Amino acid sequence: MTSEHKNYNSKSYLFSSIRFGLIASILMIVLTILFFLITGAGSRPVIVWNHFILLIIMYSGVKVYKNTFKDGVISFKQCYFSGLIIGVTTAFIFGIFMIIYTKYIDKDLITFFIKNNEDKFRHYIKGEELQHQINILVEYSTPFWMGVKAFAEVALLSLFMPLLMGIFFKKDKIEEITNN
Repeated sequence: MTSEHKNYNSKSYLFSSIRFGLIASILMIVLTILFFLITGAGSRPVIVWNHFILLIIMYSGVKVYKNTFKDGVISFKQCYFSGLIIGVTTAFIFGIFMIIYTKYIDKDLITFFIKNNEDKFRHYIKGEELQHQINILVEYSTPFWMGVKAFAEVALLSLFMPLLMGIFFKKDKIEEITNN
């Protein structure tokens, strides 16, 4: 393989992954805004559906990369890093969106978040420790920290989803070998 072909493959690998990360983040943003319009202010974004969107787009992105650039063969490492790039791109964009969302669109979300967690704390913690935990919660419940939380959540999920996908793509390769 020439260095020019290898370089093209590296660039296409990166751009393909980033493109699918952009698609996933746009779909997650649209779903979050639709949920806000339907349920109103102060409702928690639809995290499970956002994760499902990320999984589907990540799988689709790796499959397109595998079929388009790798002639139907992809290593576990390439599968993992392609999925990871898709996930981190999504996490970054969705984290920025959550800062904007909690600061300008749904200001009641932070209030809901604090109240919901405060109620949970009351079941396990009492007295001075409860007040201390509530103070920490209020201090770190800002639009910036909500964005950091969203980024961290999606980024951590993006560490494990490609591992799962690697199993499916490995299964495809095993089935392909046994059928020939």
